[in-house]
Amino acid sequence: MTSEQSVSIAPLTAEEERRWIMLAHLGGLLSFVGPLIAWLIYRDRSDAVDREAKEALNAQITYAAAALVLYVVGGVLALVLIGFVFIIAASLVQLAAFVIAIIGAVRANTAGRYRYPLTFRFLK
Repeated sequence: MTSEQSVSIAPLTAEEERRWIMLAHLGGLLSFVGPLIAWLIYRDRSDAVDREAKEALNAQITYAAAALVLYVVGGVLALVLIGFVFIIAASLVQLAAFVIAIIGAVRANTAGRYRYPLTFRFLK
């Protein structure tokens, strides 16, 4: 293949699109890594996968940042014996991110689209 030839990338079939949308949302169970991989690989092959993987990625980045801030504040405040509240709150944020990733996968698989609540849209 010469440098002048280009490789054409076939768009995803409807079934592949649904599968990768669901996997992008379920990838949130592994933090932001799963949605990031789906987005980087399939963003050029499907507008729907691009949209949903970005949505899942934005949500996981938001929830990870919130949990990190709560853990840091909780760790600092633990020195004065009130930080456990923030550590519990951070754990609840991580649990919510886990549950919402599953809900997102199910709803995106059935409806084709899901918007995460309380999410900053870092990627547009």
